[in-house]
Amino acid sequence: MSQDSVIAFEIVNNLRRATRISDILQEMRAAGGVFGYDAFIITNLPSEEEISTQNCAMVPSWPEGWRKRYFERDYLRIDPVAHQVKRTTEPFLWSEAPYSADDTASARVMNEATEFSLTQGFCVPIHHMNGLGGGVSFGAKHLDLSEAAKAALHLVSMYAYQRAETLIREAGNAPARKSPKLSAREVECLKWTAAGKTSWEASEILSTSQRTIEFHLKNAARKLDAVNRVQCVAEAIRFGIIA
Repeated sequence: MSQDSVIAFEIVNNLRRATRISDILQEMRAAGGVFGYDAFIITNLPSEEEISTQNCAMVPSWPEGWRKRYFERDYLRIDPVAHQVKRTTEPFLWSEAPYSADDTASARVMNEATEFSLTQGFCVPIHHMNGLGGGVSFGAKHLDLSEAAKAALHLVSMYAYQRAETLIREAGNAPARKSPKLSAREVECLKWTAAGKTSWEASEILSTSQRTIEFHLKNAARKLDAVNRVQCVAEAIRFGIIA
């Protein structure tokens, strides 16, 4: 396991103990010192029915002037990064979020972000099987992430988003989601996935076929309402199914 992965699991364990949104804010800001980002935001995507996007931000840590402008002007609806979140489940750099050269609205968002030293960034989409999700976006004047760091931030983002979602739901007295029941084999497969093993490596360890491993992981993802393995692992950690 890489050093970045070790750090990621330490951050996840700290987030598990968060009892307030401010705890998540503090932990994620501290993580910026490790991974090199200056600001971040944990946000939901707006539905078409929502008049304002103000309430979409769960944990905003943008520079104050940019946060105020971004939501007052509904930039979340025209931000090319937010549009890319809808199109992919894979993390991406802001520079990989496409928009047309004549799309003045999208260009305005990206150009104005640089006024607040948010020139480069990295975004982790969060999707639910049953509807819209959101994302966690990291920004900086200069952001140089290794592949290991991107993978670590992927896991941290999944857990930070889910923990924030849980705390907000609990504050609103909404019914808590029950922990899904996974089979012993599904849990075992998830543990090896969390340790960084591929399906083939897990099949060798567990003396079974790669197809069987993928079958169990697919079932676990369905039960955990996860759209990829990283989210599946994060959900399993959140429910205490794996440590």
